[in-house]
Amino acid sequence: MFMKTQKQITVYNEKESFKTDTIENFYISYYHDERKNLNRIDSHQHTYYEIIWIEKGRGVHTIDFKNYEFSGPCLFLLHPKNVHRIHKKTPTSGGVIKFNDNFFVNDSSPSKFLLKYSVFDDIDVLPVISLSEEEKTEVTDFFALMCRQAESRDAFSPPIIMNLLKSFLIKVYQIKKKSCHIGDISDHRFLRFKQFQELLENHFTRHHQVSFYAGKLNISSKTLSKVCKLISHKTAQDLIKERILLEAKRMLLYTDMSVKEVAYYLGFEDHAYFTRFFTSNVLQNPSDFKKENT
Repeated sequence: MFMKTQKQITVYNEKESFKTDTIENFYISYYHDERKNLNRIDSHQHTYYEIIWIEKGRGVHTIDFKNYEFSGPCLFLLHPKNVHRIHKKTPTSGGVIKFNDNFFVNDSSPSKFLLKYSVFDDIDVLPVISLSEEEKTEVTDFFALMCRQAESRDAFSPPIIMNLLKSFLIKVYQIKKKSCHIGDISDHRFLRFKQFQELLENHFTRHHQVSFYAGKLNISSKTLSKVCKLISHKTAQDLIKERILLEAKRMLLYTDMSVKEVAYYLGFEDHAYFTRFFTSNVLQNPSDFKKENT
């Protein structure tokens, strides 16, 4: 008797994606692809951060149900939670950097905060960043330095690459700041907002009330909502709702879970209530959403 294999979101981890003979928790390489109209793998996630540099080429990058037209030179900034897929319309060339949190395990500097909360995840998400000619040159130089150091593989390579990567991320932060709103990391309200986002990421499948997160932060629900409104122009409840809906869409499209199973996974004891919640926000019931998008 054969058991049905459960469909799940494809997740690529470091063991599959990083070469074992390179520096631990870090991978960098150039690439050149002559093929046109190429779909780069089905929609998937990573367990690590990824920066894709498109020096030349154009196409569409789909990230969490949103399509982003791109034309090189540009950067893709991918958080481990992002579900994405790339469709290349022309031959492309550039490079890729992959790394995980362990790469900065002993780092307590502000750049670690930038990594987690401003480069890959900010208020106005901008996962595709166009580059000026000057910025392209800077990115090219950073890639060349990191690639040479990675290839040397001497005892000093890991700390040198860590510092180069940190410098590169700060440069990306400066480039990104020109294109979208990024909060001031010296503002205590911005820090409090990011602490809320981190809590939300860890608890949204079980806790849907603002009061839970406010309690964890030792502030009132009213204060938390004011902070969220100031930083993101959305209430705390709006942000909780958006995170639940995003995960619901992922589960419905990329797994074989039933609507009832998705509802339970997301902390809804009554799947009928989940259906009403989803329908009122997406303007389509979960079953129809799944049918029309798969």
